[in-house]
Amino acid sequence: MSEFGAAGSQPGVEVWRIENKVPVAVPAKSFGIFYDGDSYIVLKTTQKPGYSSMTYYLFFWLGTESEQGEKGIAAYKTVELDESVLGGAATQYREVQGYESELFMSCFKSVEYKKGGVDSGFVKVDRDAYDNRLLQLKGSRTVRVKEVALAAGSLNAGDVFIVDTPACVYQWNGAESNRKEKSKALEVSIAIKDEIHGGKADILAFDQGEEPEAFWELLGGKSEVAAAVADTETVAVRGALKLIQVSDDSGSVKLTELSSGGELAKSQLSTSDVYIVDNTTQIFVWIGKGASPTERAEGMGKAEKYMLESGRPKHTKVTKVMEGAEPPVFKSNFASWAEPVAAFDFSQPSARGEASVAARPRQDSVGTLVQGMEAASVEAKVTLLPEGVTEVWRIEELHPVPMEAEKFGQFFAGDSYVVKHTYKEGTKEAYVIYFWQGSKSSKDEIGASALHAKEMDDAVGGAATQVRVIQGKEPAHFVALFGGKMVIHSGGKASGAKNAEDDDSYDVDGISLFHVKGTCETDARAVQVPEKAASLNSGDCFVLAVPDKVFCWKGELANEVEGATALAVSAVVAAGREVESVAEGSEPDAFWEAVGGKGEYVKAKSAPELDREATLFHCSNAKGSFQVEQVIDFSQADLEESDVYILDSYTTIFLWIGSEATELEKSMVESTAERYVKSAGYSSDTAIVTIKSGSEPIYFTCNFLGWDPEKAKAFVDPYAARLAEIKAEQDAKAAAAAAELEAKDAAKQPDPWE
Repeated sequence: MSEFGAAGSQPGVEVWRIENKVPVAVPAKSFGIFYDGDSYIVLKTTQKPGYSSMTYYLFFWLGTESEQGEKGIAAYKTVELDESVLGGAATQYREVQGYESELFMSCFKSVEYKKGGVDSGFVKVDRDAYDNRLLQLKGSRTVRVKEVALAAGSLNAGDVFIVDTPACVYQWNGAESNRKEKSKALEVSIAIKDEIHGGKADILAFDQGEEPEAFWELLGGKSEVAAAVADTETVAVRGALKLIQVSDDSGSVKLTELSSGGELAKSQLSTSDVYIVDNTTQIFVWIGKGASPTERAEGMGKAEKYMLESGRPKHTKVTKVMEGAEPPVFKSNFASWAEPVAAFDFSQPSARGEASVAARPRQDSVGTLVQGMEAASVEAKVTLLPEGVTEVWRIEELHPVPMEAEKFGQFFAGDSYVVKHTYKEGTKEAYVIYFWQGSKSSKDEIGASALHAKEMDDAVGGAATQVRVIQGKEPAHFVALFGGKMVIHSGGKASGAKNAEDDDSYDVDGISLFHVKGTCETDARAVQVPEKAASLNSGDCFVLAVPDKVFCWKGELANEVEGATALAVSAVVAAGREVESVAEGSEPDAFWEAVGGKGEYVKAKSAPELDREATLFHCSNAKGSFQVEQVIDFSQADLEESDVYILDSYTTIFLWIGSEATELEKSMVESTAERYVKSAGYSSDTAIVTIKSGSEPIYFTCNFLGWDPEKAKAFVDPYAARLAEIKAEQDAKAAAAAAELEAKDAAKQPDPWE
């Protein structure tokens, strides 16, 4: 029977420690506690809502004092767990104490390092002989807890420290520690009280300068506190690339360097082998599907040996990836395989010059990417706005002119528009204001559309969400407002086309061709294209309007849903004319005559886009510089009112602004998002949408599992609120104890009447 039992059968975290050369399961109450003399295996299993398959993140953690033999066993057993239990589906990570990845840290509420190894681990605490200790806490998201010398000289103004005694847990907040660090440290203080002291100890938290005498006595006397200590993390800049083949074709596993310093291409990877990809900051082990069992088993070990022999730091990241499940950060090393958002370096200085982004590179989003045709688009299914009232204005002579309802959805590429959608969010009215900018619209009209959108927002007290929409980049929630009747015509008012009934300004012969995109009425739109055969393609549907009728042309690779969508669009374009359905290959002569005769066009259907999970970045200036850090497995609770966030949904970049965010943070997040779009390879017209706390639209909240719209919008300092609760509990406990003591004293007094 496997030493790992039914590992990975349920979502959650599982931990094993190497004891006497075998992995031994660690009880859940000890998760997050690591002895520096030991090595561990950690498995994080996740499951997407609506999916039966699991995603596995597998780590082997190496303590700084762990013996080399234990480290090797941890690495070997990690491979064994993956191969024999998880079917080779996991992505494996090598983690070193003090240099853990954010993904690893996300497995635990806090991580505590303890001295010792197997012999000292999990020993029952004798509370009567408990040694007082001083703990240093670092980190505002997942806290690292390290025991330091019990002396005043260990303190510094930038961190939070805990003095742990059986009777009281003292939390000391350095003058330069921020609110989030204090709040996270308070969670650790509560855990120490409940889990180590059985809930019997008190908690006393205070800021630097407000220390009780008992605190200094425990530290051996009061002394001057050292200045804040800067974090030692530095940005890892990717260097020259190396590709090394790991193969046993010769009878033994050998490493052969294939490429050094130049660009890499996916074609260099053979499915029958294992490869090491080294970019100087991180080492990857790529496992081909046809690799031999020996190659698969020895790949990680060979990579670690290569790392050490190359003179690299022992904490260098080593990650195993499987063919077909490569994360974006791996693909970014290949010139012909780069994901558009992989490895954006947030550490580059701001163009504004006000502050620089802290040393935290983007972590990769490690889940397996799902093909868009295999998994329905999240945006198309759930990001639709609630029903409400929609209004549309066209910019004419730089002023908004209201359009008649029957013309809603009719746009011209030479114009710009403002669209306002009002709906109910509970009992409160909510607003989304779009400003749609045609590809041929003038700069004056584009500027006017943005200005009038802002004025409309101001008119509702700034409660609206403003969305800039570029022609061709319309999000589903915008398209859905028009119920499958969105048609973009060529021309515009400046070109003489006043409305949908006017003659086509692109041509003057009454003939127009529209390319239909979409799978249902919620995302269907038609865009006018040149009326010639080269505009067609077999994967889509087209609508060809001639003076006396409208042809609905269906490519042979288009599906039935797309065909039905094209028919609905045809009815809009027809404006009362007859609609004739035409299948590719059976076109009447009149069809070809209208497009200038038969000609060559694309016969293949374009590949589906990847449907990827959104990525959230936490942005804060609390430490004096603008720091950007990815939030792993994010939820609504991660959005803190005192900060700002960037949410990358891969079609839209959202900026979420907390109600307590500073003006500097607001301006910095805008410039950072602009650099992100440019440097990460996105199109320059990718939408950047600013979201205000308390006014989140549904196409933003759909990225958060179980979003609660009723959650309190008013800012509450979590540290102050929790501290007040603790104080109230302890005051009530003290009052009850005093009352009990008073009752006992009263019982001992003799009755004066006897």
